[in-house]
Amino acid sequence: MELIFSNIGILLSAIGGTGLFTFLFTKRKYQVDVLQAQENAETTAIENDIKLSGHYKEILDDLKVRYETRYKEFEDLMKRKIDMLEEELVLKDRKIKLQQQEINELKKENRTLRANATSRKS
Repeated sequence: MELIFSNIGILLSAIGGTGLFTFLFTKRKYQVDVLQAQENAETTAIENDIKLSGHYKEILDDLKVRYETRYKEFEDLMKRKIDMLEEELVLKDRKIKLQQQEINELKKENRTLRANATSRKS
């Protein structure tokens, strides 16, 4: 019986020792795996940040092109508006000159009518 207990003790010691060795080696391997996972996560985060910054750069480049296009469109629109206003000013100047000529003609006609009216009265 003692032999059985001593064999069971040896067997349990062997299993416990194997378990202890396995735990110690697995613990180191687990720590290495955890460090590698952290490094991979950091690398992935850096790669994602690089991709994201590239995406933002593309957006900003596109924004620059769109802004320049809009600015040129606005500039052309304002140039056309200025041209139209200048033409309108020229037309108004012509209209003013014609109205001044008409006023001068009406004044002359008025003087002539007054002169004729005063000559008839006398």
